[in-house]
Order: sequence, then C-alpha cells, then structure tokens
Amino acid sequence: MNSVCNFAVSAASTIAACLTAFFTINLHNMLKTRKNADTAYAEVERPGEFAVLLAAFGTVLFFAESFLYVILVFGGRLEVFNAYFLMLSFPCMSYVRGVGLAVMVFGYFLFLWSVVARGRYATSWEMPRNHRLVTWGPYRYVRHPSYTGYFLMFAGLALTWLNLVAFVPLLAVPGYVKLTSVEEELLIKRFGEEYERYQRRTGKFFPKTLNKN
Repeated sequence: MNSVCNFAVSAASTIAACLTAFFTINLHNMLKTRKNADTAYAEVERPGEFAVLLAAFGTVLFFAESFLYVILVFGGRLEVFNAYFLMLSFPCMSYVRGVGLAVMVFGYFLFLWSVVARGRYATSWEMPRNHRLVTWGPYRYVRHPSYTGYFLMFAGLALTWLNLVAFVPLLAVPGYVKLTSVEEELLIKRFGEEYERYQRRTGKFFPKTLNKN
C-alpha cells in the first residue's frame, strides 16, 4: 500500500509539473502569435461539428481529470474516489502505472516541442498569406506531432490512474483523426506539391518507418 501511495504522490507531482509547463508555454506562444499575427482567411470548409466536439470533449475532460487526480492525491482522497468508480485490477499494475506515467510525460514533451517548433505557424482553418509550412523539429518526422502528443497524454493518464473514468478522454482520438483529413486538405490547397512531397516522406502520427500513412 505504501508503494502505491508513494507512486501516486510522485505521479501527481509529475502531472502538476507537466500541467504547469503545458499552460505556461501555450500561453506564451499564444500571446506571441497574437502580437505578430497578420490577417487570416479561410480556404476550406471547417470540419463537421461532431469531430470537433468529440476532440474538444475528450481534451477538456483529460485536463479536468488531470487536475482532479492531483487534487485527490494531495488531498488524501484518491482511494475514496477510486472506491466509488471502477478501478482496474490485474497483475503487474505497478509496472503498467510506471509505463503509463512515462508515456504521458513523453506525450507532454512531444506536444510542447511541437508548439515551440511551429511558433506562430500553427495550422488552423484560417491562416495568413505569409504562413509557412513547418517541417522542422518533430514535424521533420511526423505531420501532426501535437495530436500524437495528445494521444500519448490521454493513454498515459489512463494507464497511470487505471480508473475507467480516465479512459474516457480517449474518445477524442477518432475526433482528431477526422480533423487531420480536413487539415491536410487545407495544407494541400495552400502549399500544393510542397505539402504532397512532405506527406510522402513523413508519417501522419508516427514516423514513416513505423507508420506508412
């Protein structure tokens, strides 16, 4: 029991640090981007509402659950909460939790690396005329590293907590997968053959050697 409690405290501390880094870096990048923003315009129709809602729901729930986990652990209420919800139980749980925490931390790292690398050149439904195609940093290997980071973060929290409520944010994954098809249509329309060449040498969510998409 002590080892479980010690892990929970370590995990909560790690999650708190990751959340702090996530919101600090994103806020800094958002303010910097807004300050230097040029007039943007739309080139393709926005994706369907269901995909957007699914992605947004899962993402918001992930961060809400992350904050909840930290509060429950440091408030000494994690075991009480777990008693009322479906906890998974199987051999090697401590190993799975450790792997989950490592996966989540790597997901945060990958997401934040992509934020820093792209700077003000984030893909959106409306982009300025001077928008550049980002092919450096993690974008050198995959076309949507921030989404890959999210997927790892979602899966990592689920494996760290091993409570069924922590698996619900994974519903966002198909939403993000759908969004990428619209994003890539936008990028092909904007950059043409340059983006098609980029597609051929990179994977969508994982490096080309691991994923042939």
